[in-house]
Amino acid sequence: MLISSHSLEELAAPGQHTRINMEIASQLQQDQKGLPKTAGVYLFLDEREYPLYIGKSVNLRARVASYLRNDSSQEERTQRMVHEARTLRYIETETELMALLLEDSLIKKYLPVYNIRQKQFRDYRYLQVSDDAYPRLITLEDPGRIHSSIYGPFRDRFFIQRLQEIFSRYLRFRSCAEANPKKSCIELDLGQCLGPCILPEVHDAYARACVHVTQFLEGEDPGVISMIEDEIRICIQETRFEHAQRLREDLIFCDTFFNRQRFNHHFRVDHLKIESRREGEPGYLFENGALREVVLKHGRLCKVGDQLDLFDLSIVKEDEPRFLLDRANLVYNWLKKNQGSVKYKFQEMGSSFK
Repeated sequence: MLISSHSLEELAAPGQHTRINMEIASQLQQDQKGLPKTAGVYLFLDEREYPLYIGKSVNLRARVASYLRNDSSQEERTQRMVHEARTLRYIETETELMALLLEDSLIKKYLPVYNIRQKQFRDYRYLQVSDDAYPRLITLEDPGRIHSSIYGPFRDRFFIQRLQEIFSRYLRFRSCAEANPKKSCIELDLGQCLGPCILPEVHDAYARACVHVTQFLEGEDPGVISMIEDEIRICIQETRFEHAQRLREDLIFCDTFFNRQRFNHHFRVDHLKIESRREGEPGYLFENGALREVVLKHGRLCKVGDQLDLFDLSIVKEDEPRFLLDRANLVYNWLKKNQGSVKYKFQEMGSSFK
């Protein structure tokens, strides 16, 4: 991995935006000509050499050139960014996934004003099962330094509401926000809550429901899939096709959720080994979410401390669980996109390519 002449640690602190200049700085054109045609991360910097925008590409020169065409058809946000930028920096990487991980870490570190991803990251929501007498789900916008189990990232409050509906409908887990409710509610009347606040005889059943919710959030099916499938069969027999369709939507939602959450959970606690389906292509080894080894062409092995120092979790706030959860989400999406060319498996700690 190569970095341009100035160290990233020399980047200045953020401040007020510079005034927009309607012409592209000549230094950008000069910097672009020196970019390699390889994978890596590029940074558009303002006059104080602080990142305005950070991106990644498999061809740095071509990608950056697309910004500098001074094309009026570009969206206004892109034009404003280019006109404010004064210089370019780049970091060359040997694979696309390395570029993607580095881009993600740098965006989280510098929070560039023109990166939409960092704004999406700030908008993510997370869930925690409370330790109340009758546990409930707590939505966290910023889990901060919480070290207990949190789940996510979830893109918005509507997705969390969807989860809560599933938990109420199939596990009868309470959806009320009170820490210690003391009266009956409509959810109990509708059969969508066990009512532990007023029915002592259901306390054991509610404790089991709490375990099932935790399993669900970790990607393990506590029996919800079979429950939905049974209901679908009954609906079809009774020709209630509209209700059966709604149940199918629940089924698809749960199955998709389990796959993602199962991956995210193992990503945090196990070794993830990614290998190419074609001989000679890169392979990757993650340990507890940190990239530890990359095997390149001809079996050449990179380790953290050689070229991968920027990929260690120390570049972000490793004591904030949301960073690791978001990285798991990013790797999962990359694997889905490249499932035809790569394969992966989780394995015991202490493994290696060699």
